[in-house]
Amino acid sequence: MAGQVHFLGSIKWLEDRSFDRHDYDALVRDTLAVPGAGTDTPLVAVSRGGLADGLPLAAHWGPEDLVRAWR
Repeated sequence: MAGQVHFLGSIKWLEDRSFDRHDYDALVRDTLAVPGAGTDTPLVAVSRGGLADGLPLAAHWGPEDLVRAWR
């Protein structure tokens, strides 16, 4: 079991759709099933197709970010 959860995230690698409210709501719901996570755990997303406006994520990374981190 995790001693401390620093963040939780979701990866959506779809070419024709951004990470949207539906994806965010699923991430929030699934947070409850992660031992050590709580309502104050930061949420992040990795998405090929971008991010819908207005989602309260702590961070978002796209393809360029992943390539930059790999280098």
